[in-house]
Formats: sequence, C-alpha cells, structure tokens
Amino acid sequence: MSEGRYDAIVIGGGVVGSSIAFHLKRLGCGNVLLLERGQACTGGTAKSCAIIRTHYSIPTNTELAVGSLEVFRNFADYLGDPGAESGFTHSRYLILAPGGHSGDLLRQNLAMQAQHGAETYEISHEEARIMHPRLNLDDIAVIGYEPQSGYADPYMTTMGFLNAARRIGAEVKLDCPVTGLIEDGDRILGVRTAEGDFMAGAVVAAIGPWSRPLAAWAGIELPLQTSRHTVLTFKSAEPYDPRLPIVKDMTTENKMYFRPASGGAVLVGTGDHGDPIADPDAMDENVSDDFVLLLGGQLAHRMPHFAAGELVDSWVGPYDIPPDWNPVLGPVEGVEGLHVAYGFSGHGFKLSPMVGKCVAQMVMGQ
Repeated sequence: MSEGRYDAIVIGGGVVGSSIAFHLKRLGCGNVLLLERGQACTGGTAKSCAIIRTHYSIPTNTELAVGSLEVFRNFADYLGDPGAESGFTHSRYLILAPGGHSGDLLRQNLAMQAQHGAETYEISHEEARIMHPRLNLDDIAVIGYEPQSGYADPYMTTMGFLNAARRIGAEVKLDCPVTGLIEDGDRILGVRTAEGDFMAGAVVAAIGPWSRPLAAWAGIELPLQTSRHTVLTFKSAEPYDPRLPIVKDMTTENKMYFRPASGGAVLVGTGDHGDPIADPDAMDENVSDDFVLLLGGQLAHRMPHFAAGELVDSWVGPYDIPPDWNPVLGPVEGVEGLHVAYGFSGHGFKLSPMVGKCVAQMVMGQ
C-alpha cells in the first residue's frame, strides 16, 4: 500500500533531522515528511550535554559552529517564531591546556578559529580566575576563551525546529518506524513503514548511531563505530553558579569537560572515544564506581571545592564516530536519491542548525 508521494523524506526526529526538515521547507522544498520511530528527541539528542562552542581543529567545523552559535543566540528570530526557545544560556567557554605541545596546539587552533569567524582568543590566568574563581590553574599554561558560547536545551531546540517545520508545511509522523527502503536498481524511491510505503524524490537519513543498519538496506557498509559515553552530575556544599563558564580540560587523558547543570550541580563528561558498543539500543546503562571515582577525582583537582562532592545523577548516550571523527553529510555515491547525515562524534547538537541548512541545500541542488 502506498500512502503518498513527497519531494523529500527525512528519517529521524532528533535535532539534526528536525533542522533538516525545517531548512528543506525554508528553502522551498515542496512536500516534506519527517518520520520518527518513537517520539521526537528521544534518541541521541536526548542525551546531549548541549554545549555550544566554536573550538575545533578543522576549519569547516569551526565555520559550521560559528553559524550555528548565531542561530542558538537568536533562535526565535531565525525560526520566525516569537515563542521558540533553544534554552540557550550564555555562560562563555574556557579551554585549559598544559605547556609544551598541547599548549602550542591550542594557540595554533585559536589563531585558525579566529581566521574562520570565531570570537576566540587567549586570556591570562588572572582573567580566567575572575570569571571562574573555583578553578585551580596551577598546572595550566595556556587558556583559550570564547566570550559568546554557552549551552542550550536539547528538547526545546528540537521541538523549536520541529514546530517551525510543521508551521511552514512539513508533515511529521511520530511512532512510525522505517522498516526498509524502496529501491529500483541503484535508486531509492521511498521508504517502507508499518503505516505503509511513502515515495519520495529524496530520502535523508539523519539517525546518527543507527545509520549502519539503514545503509545496509541499500547495500552499503558504513565505516562507522558506535560508542557509549557517560555523563555525571555532582554537587558540592556551595551551589554551582549557572553563569560560570564551560570548561574543557586538556590536561586530562579523557579530555574532561564540565558545565553548570540544573539544581546547582555541575555536569561532567569526557571527549574521548568512549566504550565501543554493537547496538545503541542495547547500551549498558550502569555506571561503574571506578568511572565515578576517576571523574570525581579529576573534577576535584580542577575545582578543589568538589573534593567532598556528591554524585547526583548519571546517564549514558551513544556516539557515532567515523574514521576521521568528522561529520559525513550529503548524497551517497552510487545510490541515487539517498542522503545521509551522521558521524557527529558527540558534536551533532552544537552543529545542527548549519548542518540542517547544508544538507537541505544539497538535497535541493543548491
């Protein structure tokens, strides 16, 4: 049974898929359908730490991040909806590096980022301590600073894009899992779902860690690893100020970062590879005591106030990691009509506004 024909079908109701659907309609795409197997913002986006910053070592990623930061800072205006909110909190961003090679690389990256539109530069220890009095900077040689960065709310951002897409004509079907692709030789004609077949001129898969099974339907093996990342929140005797800057600590092997969380807590995560997993739907939700002790110790070194910190909460989320850790966007070679957006390696949320625009432009031939 065929349920209808669309100019474009987007698979995935996370922040990237919702952004793509919105931008397709904004750029003039005719009939757009977004399909989500569950409810919106219940996959990887729901587990995002939602940090918004422009610090990258790859110029194109910096440019995507710079454009996306502007969207987060002016979300309602960008969507044309006075009621839309991303939950953006302007907290600023500090990146801490030791001396030697790491410090040199940080300075090189700051210079590159500034050349590609980022407002970022080196600051002194004294300036950093004024912004964040809790920090121990004794082992830090170089401090990078982004005065415009912050963090946002994954659910509010996703629903902002999704509602804006609906308002300008996109159709959204939730609780509608895609079960297969409709093919004619090397061309994708549409998708199969439990509600019937939907035909389309273009199919866009924006399902991150779940991309490999869908690609296999088209006979493609993606060079993609999936991993499990753990996030913790801690409290100390003194509530953690929500206006304190986000901090990235490059002295730690796991590239620890932390930012303010709700209820006067601090949220702590890592920027490393994480634990490899075979199936993002079967992740172990347990958090080991050893991991809590490791991050708690690193946090207490960087902020001695947390030497007697208390674990408040923990959760896990999936990363989708390609060989070079950079996003894979656009049409799939040899499979006409299929486009992908995956491989964000934990950066999908912060890049989602401009990734949505870029992918939509590619679908539209712009």
